[in-house]
Amino acid sequence: MSKHQAGRIALGTLFRGLALLLAAGLVAGAGWYVLRGAGTTGDGRTCPTTLRVVAASSIANAVSAAGRTLRAGSDCVHVDTTNADGRPAAAQLSQVSADVWIPDDAAWDALAPPQFLATKGTLNAYDTLATSPIYMVTDPATAEKIKVAGGGWLALANLLNAHTSGVRLTVRNPAMSGDGMVAAGAVGEAVWLDKGMDTSSLALANMLPVTRTVNHDLAATPAAPGEVGLVPEYALLATLRLARTDRRYIIGADHTALLRYTWLPSAAAANNPKRAAALKRLYAAFTSQEGKRALAAAGLRGPDNLRPVFDGADILPEPTAKPFEVLGAHHVQHVFATWDPEDRRSNLLIIVDIAGTSGSTSAPPGTTRQQPIDVLKQGCRQLADLMPVGARLGLWEVGTGEPGYRKLLPTDRLDDTTRTTFTRSVGNLTARRAGPGLLDAIVAGYQSIRDDWRDDMFNQVFIITDDQHKDSADVQAVDEMVRRLTALKDPDKPVTISIAVLGKKDAADRLKESLKPVDVYVDNAVTADDVQAAFIHVVAGGLHE
Repeated sequence: MSKHQAGRIALGTLFRGLALLLAAGLVAGAGWYVLRGAGTTGDGRTCPTTLRVVAASSIANAVSAAGRTLRAGSDCVHVDTTNADGRPAAAQLSQVSADVWIPDDAAWDALAPPQFLATKGTLNAYDTLATSPIYMVTDPATAEKIKVAGGGWLALANLLNAHTSGVRLTVRNPAMSGDGMVAAGAVGEAVWLDKGMDTSSLALANMLPVTRTVNHDLAATPAAPGEVGLVPEYALLATLRLARTDRRYIIGADHTALLRYTWLPSAAAANNPKRAAALKRLYAAFTSQEGKRALAAAGLRGPDNLRPVFDGADILPEPTAKPFEVLGAHHVQHVFATWDPEDRRSNLLIIVDIAGTSGSTSAPPGTTRQQPIDVLKQGCRQLADLMPVGARLGLWEVGTGEPGYRKLLPTDRLDDTTRTTFTRSVGNLTARRAGPGLLDAIVAGYQSIRDDWRDDMFNQVFIITDDQHKDSADVQAVDEMVRRLTALKDPDKPVTISIAVLGKKDAADRLKESLKPVDVYVDNAVTADDVQAAFIHVVAGGLHE
């Protein structure tokens, strides 16, 4: 699935609130781009060109300052700036017929309307105008815990997941600002790089109960001992002169979490010579003395990556570690799904193929090993609890007889009644004799979800198997399944297939290689935590890159 397909689904929550924006008086134009007339400068003169800019609030003053340098002469340009942050900013692009979007991180691009943005490199598209590293702000004792654990983002993630550590997190709402999205994403990204995607999903889910989310415009500063606030440099600089003396500021030793203010011109403006010329002038204005001073006054680093001069700034350690890469659409969706149940809205069919009653999943020393069927039940129940009312959920079981699988519950709208029915059906699952049917069930399940495809949800089939029948080794049968799935594929109705193989790496590796032509995600689940992580990955959208 492309980043724009992922972004379109991730925008579901945003567009459900669009009516509120309209009610507030933000009336849409005739389309994403309209040719606008002249604009008026502050001194009453009329400019022949007006550029509409949607910019993150933390750089908006710098945009206005850069725009003021274009007001002279008969070919002056009037820059009309709309402040908008987070997911709502994407809706503003078409609302104001924006010529350029300057979000506080490049990762927001996946939320832009399809075909809105110019291609990379066109009119300097995707260039970084400014940056701001994110610090961990905490008390001395908690800072020491982070230092002892490694001093980086992975250390923080491990402390948050060990709920006995006493460490808690404070972060801005990831849906409403780059501050929150990049900061929360950095915690998940550290685990992703260390242990993989599914474990990252589990780490984020485990982190949420010990996290305080700031939903207003204030920075996520800690309010009590043990809290670690994730705060960008631009929000710290103006406060350091009066900062509390017991504050400690940590920059990641393993990676640097970095906001990247990104220049994203619209495709429509790029295709209009007059507006393209005006955008080139605005882009260049950020390198003017006035533009540089405005970025520094906002506490932002320019392309030179130099920290602006502020009283007390020497208390902040200078970043030295390599920055995390820009979060991909899938990574951003994991963050959103952790914070908002609406981002867990799926049209999901679970297919169960558990025959083994021995070979229990491994567990840490001193804990009880669980049978695969018990781990499966626990994961199914957790998944149903995480999915919101209005999602769709079904359950099939591979078994003996014809056609080799049973439809225990048809995929149906999830509400209190169907949730109870699903939980009861999961409770009745038992390990049974291995038999054929898994590959046929996958094809039939895929066709079922494709035929019942919903454009406002992730459409998914999730299979969990112990491969007791050794279907993965039947090369001819697997190849035939690939052929059938390819024939059923509809580009306009994408359906994601994810398979978790319990405890058999060789089987998982065989399936992963064989199913590459149909882009099936396959993982090996060894521990009970692996199984739980696989379920959480699915509820976060099941996307993979």
